[in-house]
Order: sequence, then C-alpha cells, then structure tokens
Amino acid sequence: MANKILSALRQEIGRWTSSMITGTPSGGYGINTFQCSTLADIYSDDFFNDWWLRFYAGTHKDTTKRVTDFADTNGVVTFKSDLATAVDVTDLFELHKDFTPEEINAAINAAITMVENEALQDKVDATLETTADTYEYDIPTGFLFIDQIFQESGTADRYSPTADLIDFKHWRILHGTTPKIWFDNDLVTLTTGRNLRVVGQTVQAQLSLDASTCAIKPSFIVYQAKALLHQSRIRGSGSDFEEHQSQMVMAQTLADKERKTIGVTPRGRKVTY
Repeated sequence: MANKILSALRQEIGRWTSSMITGTPSGGYGINTFQCSTLADIYSDDFFNDWWLRFYAGTHKDTTKRVTDFADTNGVVTFKSDLATAVDVTDLFELHKDFTPEEINAAINAAITMVENEALQDKVDATLETTADTYEYDIPTGFLFIDQIFQESGTADRYSPTADLIDFKHWRILHGTTPKIWFDNDLVTLTTGRNLRVVGQTVQAQLSLDASTCAIKPSFIVYQAKALLHQSRIRGSGSDFEEHQSQMVMAQTLADKERKTIGVTPRGRKVTY
C-alpha cells in the first residue's frame, strides 16, 4: 500500500466532497494573478469567484489564497492577498469550492489522530552514543513502543541481528517526565563511543506541509475526513442539512469498515503511560 502525501489526500477528498480542480499556470504571471490555458473558454466569467486557491507544489507551495475574479478569455485567475513573488511555471494549484484547504487538512489530521494508536508505524533510531560508566539514556523522541536495542559492532553503522542484539531481559524503560532506557550493568557491556540502534513503533505524525507523507491506509483517511467535513456542515434543517447528513453517514460507514483493517499489534515495551 503506497503512502500518500497531504496534497494528494486533500485532492482526493476534494473530488469526493465538492467541486475541485487542479491546474498549472501557463502565463500572465503576477503577484496576484496568472493564466491557465486549461481553464480558458471552458468556464464562464466569474465562475471561480470566491473559490479557494491552493498552491500545492512549486515556488508557492503550502499557500492558500481566495479567488476574486475569473475571466474565461485566457483563463485569467485573480486572487488576494498578494504573494511576495510572482506566480511562475513551477507552481501547481488546486481550486476548491465548498471546503477550504485548511478545513480539509484539519479533517485529515483529525482522522489520523482517531487511529494513531491503532495504525502504529515502524521507527528506527541510531543517534544514541554510549558514554563511559553510563547505563541510563534518554529515549529518542517519537517512540511509543521499543522492541529491540542493538549495540553497534566494531564496524561503524553495522549491527548484527544476533551478536549485537541486547537481550530484552537486560534492559527496561524508566518512566517519567523524560523516559529513559536503563541497562543492567551486571549483564550488559556497553562499549564507550558506540551507537545504540533502537527499534520500535511510533504514531503517524500530523501533516503540516503538502509534501508531508501519511502511511495510514489512504481509503480510511479519505472516508473519515469526508465524514468529518460533512458533519461540520450539518446545521438547521432542509435539503442542505439532509444532504450533508446522508453523505456523512455513508462516509462514516465506509470509514468504519476500513478502520477494521488498519490495526497494528504493539511490539515491545511502552515508552509512556
């Protein structure tokens, strides 16, 4: 199952929840305008007015603006507020109608949080270096569980799966404000200046940039975020209320089905309680 970046997840959700298109500027580059030949003569004047513009790659990636005018001749898009530099050929953009890119991003991150302790991710760190007469070490950030610890062999960055593995019974985790790994100095010989390779599990990090990668099953993230977005629009009564409610129920049903397939069994000792 391939990992997906934030912008790819957002675009898939955008297609499921509202009108959303992607494009590439093709000329007329300015700090608040550009032309897009694929939009020209297809959409009418003012069609994209008040839509949200998101640059998701290129010079202006991770930037959201609001469209103030669209002209069908040459596909001219005008937006506010001004960029620091002019739009250029490297920029790729999305246009969203019903949900802002920030709303969709927030829904994606909320979906991640909902299953972060179920969809555990493998994590390896080899930054700890042993020092003389020291048998307690701060645990590298990000670990939720630790399963194995290896001591570097006589050759730098080499770790034998058997000879360099420190017995699970000979170390434990000291819980507290700053969790530490404690080694039994009667049973473990740590050679000064060698690195420790810590193997365990972590949670999926929140996605802050459009190129940030999510390793959780994309179908769950898409369905769950879609359900959350429609839930946020359930207000009052009438056809709009009913439409969002029915879309939320369908998306949540699919999300619950996908959630059953993403569980990962914890391995080793838990770092914090």
